[in-house]
Amino acid sequence: MKNILLLFCVFVIYACNNVPATKQNVVKNEIIIPKSIKRAFIKPDSLIHGNTSDSKVFNQCDPNCVWQYYHPFRDTSYVFAVQNCCEEFFEKGKTARIYFGIDRGQTDKIIWAEHVFIKIQNDFMEYKDFNGDGTMDILIFSETGGRGGNAFYYLYLVDAKNKKINCVQGFEDIVNPEYNKKHNVIIAYGLSGTNNYSIYKISNANKVYKIGESFEDDFDSDEDLLDRKITQALKVNEE
Repeated sequence: MKNILLLFCVFVIYACNNVPATKQNVVKNEIIIPKSIKRAFIKPDSLIHGNTSDSKVFNQCDPNCVWQYYHPFRDTSYVFAVQNCCEEFFEKGKTARIYFGIDRGQTDKIIWAEHVFIKIQNDFMEYKDFNGDGTMDILIFSETGGRGGNAFYYLYLVDAKNKKINCVQGFEDIVNPEYNKKHNVIIAYGLSGTNNYSIYKISNANKVYKIGESFEDDFDSDEDLLDRKITQALKVNEE
């Protein structure tokens, strides 16, 4: 009897150990990460105005350049504008376009335009009287040269009476220009191995011309001595 029970237990244990295991299907939860959305960088509207058509130039959307506007007369329809791109968009060696015209709303009348080189994109315009008429003229920074202390500019004279803006030819070659109201001349001060002064005047044709020869600053920029040298140079030029 014991043998029968022993055989029965062995059979039950064998049967349980041979029951096939149930295969479980494992489902992997995949997280799909979407590709990042490419965002277009748009410059602030306050910095961007440009030309997109022949009929309208001022106050248009221009994502490539910075525009700066100046109304030189009481009649604010007259506009002096600089389209500064800091790249050679227009022609070799030219990074900006200067316009003088009339904003008519839907259309503009461009009186004249020219291409220039401007090295920086911000803070490149100043307003100073350079011909003694009491009207602020437009001085535009171009670049520096030499040791970095030699700055060059473009000059545009504002003629409020006749509503004209006149470009002064050759002014861009004058280093560190300053207007001397007493003598109605432009003083240049060039930094090099020796520092030198030069004297210029503006002709009726809006061209600069040099008065006498440059002279070395061997007097530590003493104002009285400089004044005497300017007076002497003008006197010699009149003879």
